[in-house]
Amino acid sequence: MKHEEIRTVMVGIAALATTASCVVAGEDALADDWPGIASLQYAQGRSMMHECGATMISERWLLTAAHCVDEARIERNGTAAQYYRREDGMMQRLGPMRVAVGRTHLADDEDVKTYAVTALHIHPDYVPGEFERGSDIALLQIEAGYKGPYMRIDGLGFDAISLASDTYVSVAGYGNTEETSVAEGDLNARGRAVYAPSLRLQQASLPLLSLDACKAGLDAAIELHGLEQVYGDYSLGEHTVCAGGGEQDSCYGDSGGPLVVHDEYGEPIQVGIVSWGLGCARAGSPGVYTRAASYSDWISDITQLDEPSG
Repeated sequence: MKHEEIRTVMVGIAALATTASCVVAGEDALADDWPGIASLQYAQGRSMMHECGATMISERWLLTAAHCVDEARIERNGTAAQYYRREDGMMQRLGPMRVAVGRTHLADDEDVKTYAVTALHIHPDYVPGEFERGSDIALLQIEAGYKGPYMRIDGLGFDAISLASDTYVSVAGYGNTEETSVAEGDLNARGRAVYAPSLRLQQASLPLLSLDACKAGLDAAIELHGLEQVYGDYSLGEHTVCAGGGEQDSCYGDSGGPLVVHDEYGEPIQVGIVSWGLGCARAGSPGVYTRAASYSDWISDITQLDEPSG
């Protein structure tokens, strides 16, 4: 989740405490309960830096937030690298992007395979650097080889789910467990250092909010922190979902990760993508999520996955 003070990606491990979000006041989660859960990373030397969450939605396609990859580039070798824009406007390369999928723990799990990103598709209505204006959604294609489970997406192949206020939804990620927590690091089975706000996957349950309640909470937080010039043009509507506003929340590093409901069999369906908020788990300040079903046509057009029904 993007923070009101973080507008660019910073270099090094210190950046992970601010640009990468985890779940606040959550609990340990198992990757098996989150099919296709993924960590977007970039390599610096032999170290891997978690930056955002994502979900595999097929064997080659990954769903995430646009602000996680709006500075990334496909390079001459046909794979993506992460960049950031310095204060002087110049782009600086951080390192090649890699995707780790299905990790309960980013360093302790025996699986150390990661996948290169071979294509980037950011929604055409997304304005770079202005995630609060909406369409904060992107699709990434990875190299062949992944054969694991993937997440079902609301509205993709079936009618969109009706989401009522006060319904409880769940979110998961490797982001901060507190608003000001710092990055963790450990060696994986290959001897590479892996850094993330939380190396252990976390999850939390949050209530959905009506758009009116969401707007009231955001407006109050924006006024309290004097952020009218930065966030005065934020957008809510059918393309967004709001949740939280209490002790549990997504946070820095959870960006791009899944917000889900569970069907009658207890299986998750992704209804949202972690996008932005003002701080983490601040009383009355909700989190804003991109509504997946609002973009199902675009997802289908890019990926050629199931057309939405209805």
